[in-house]
Amino acid sequence: MKSWGKSSLLFVGCVLSVLLVYWQGGFAAWYLGCCLTLIWIQAGLFYVFAFKGLSINRQLSGEVFVAGEDITISLGIAHRARMPMPWLVVKETWVHEGSGAQLIYSKLLFPWFQSTILFRYKITGLMRGVYRFAGCEAVTGDMFGFAVRRTRRDEIHRCLVYPKADTLGRSGMTFHADDGDVPTARGPKAETPLISGVRDYASGDPYHRIHWKSTARLNRLMTKDPEQAASAKRMLLLDAAPAAAPAEAAQPLLEKGVALAAGFFEAAAGGRESCGFASSSNGKRIAPTIRPDLTLAYEVLASVGGKPAMAFPDFVRKEAAALPPDASMVCITSTLDVALVRAIADARTRRRSVHVIYVHAKPSLSVAEREGASQLQAAGCSFTEVPHPRGQWPKQGGVADATA
Repeated sequence: MKSWGKSSLLFVGCVLSVLLVYWQGGFAAWYLGCCLTLIWIQAGLFYVFAFKGLSINRQLSGEVFVAGEDITISLGIAHRARMPMPWLVVKETWVHEGSGAQLIYSKLLFPWFQSTILFRYKITGLMRGVYRFAGCEAVTGDMFGFAVRRTRRDEIHRCLVYPKADTLGRSGMTFHADDGDVPTARGPKAETPLISGVRDYASGDPYHRIHWKSTARLNRLMTKDPEQAASAKRMLLLDAAPAAAPAEAAQPLLEKGVALAAGFFEAAAGGRESCGFASSSNGKRIAPTIRPDLTLAYEVLASVGGKPAMAFPDFVRKEAAALPPDASMVCITSTLDVALVRAIADARTRRRSVHVIYVHAKPSLSVAEREGASQLQAAGCSFTEVPHPRGQWPKQGGVADATA
């Protein structure tokens, strides 16, 4: 029954007890009437003054996290009510925007005369993406349960979760290209770096770094700038809508592909290699740069998902036509079909180095998949199989009290 219904019944009981005192009298009638009246008065006062000056302050242990970590939320509740609060229920709701999963934390408190309440809880096993605060609900009532007050506070709190970088160290099978191309996934640094800038000659610069064309054009000695050199230009292409079997494997396989892309970016940053990224979903595209911006890369990878803008084979053709001739492509996908093999073969006609990383959840490759890998090898591509069984799938965490 609603709070107003209980209060109405209590008021009717008070009226009947007063009539009983008027008609019959006696100690029992007087005692019953006084008790019911006092209870009704305190319920009314509680309903009016409860949550007066209520304020809820929330602090997160950070703004950016990595998948698999925990986030600790410190919650402070203060009020100015001049009467005891026998019990209080606080419920906080968070939503993972990528999957739509709701994480609800509830706690029963007995503050009584405390005007300030502090406690902490945590969200465990964070998933890649954005966690959005969906509201806080507080419920309290008097000690007899006749007056119940509810209040809801909606505030803006968001935390970004980066993917956890992964590598190809546990790959199961690798095919190399027939023409001797080095797979771009593990390609070593080139002996002669690509020079993208020149500067004025400085005393002590070796003569073999002099840029003679710029020297002749500017009529002064110019030297190649090694700080602007990169050993390779690599473009990561991610299939954001893998056609997986079983169907529930699609999201875990996508997460694995994003983690591999994050690992490529970290390796490129550590080895001064150029690395770019694009996915078949509507997301921000990162052009290959000499020094990858890891913050930008992780923010883009954290937002990967949603309905793809185009099929992955068409996306591969589009990127192959737009990239410069010296840029290699790394295709991370979980769909190995005829259309993709043809699209990659078309990219190879431009003499572009292509490496395919096939992420799957099966115990082993089927005959058709091995045939597709062989066709890629025949087209001059390198191929890496990355098994991702169910036991390695990430799981959405929950909420728990934080005692530390």
